[in-house]
Amino acid sequence: MSSLKSISDGFKLDAEREAWLQGWLSKFGAWVYSGRLDKRQSSIIAEFMDSVKKRDYIEREMCNDEDGMLITNVVDMVYHIDQVAFTLLLLRYAFCCSDRSIAYHYHEIAQPRQMIRRNRTIEYRKPSISTCRREVKEILQSVEYLIYSHLYDAFKSRDNEWKMKNSSVSLLTTLSQ
Repeated sequence: MSSLKSISDGFKLDAEREAWLQGWLSKFGAWVYSGRLDKRQSSIIAEFMDSVKKRDYIEREMCNDEDGMLITNVVDMVYHIDQVAFTLLLLRYAFCCSDRSIAYHYHEIAQPRQMIRRNRTIEYRKPSISTCRREVKEILQSVEYLIYSHLYDAFKSRDNEWKMKNSSVSLLTTLSQ
């Protein structure tokens, strides 16, 4: 795995890695939304998809089942770490929700908490919509940062296994001739 300093600045991926990851997550989101993810394969995402109302979208490019299951294994890790971050991730990529609509959803589920006011007093209250927008942006950036290295490694190891399998098959056919 690459060192963390080389892939990011803080918890934010550089533009190239972010584009690669968002491309795969968009395809994965379309694949999940299409219903191709069977309940037996991943109960966590299937349960979430059953709990929300689907909307009609123009046909989106989606990944194949093999890639979808590989990404599912990586994304399921987020569920075990933080269920709110998992929900926000699926809202963005499976349901194509805007950051603003995700922030409104986050605001609805946000609980009152201690917050520092501008005059430096501490008050117990529910965060504002703008605070929720900032937090959603930070959460999604952090989740994407977390997913990137695991997903990149998963694709790389799968490709290496495929190359090894193909090279051993070609070696066997060469030896048999």
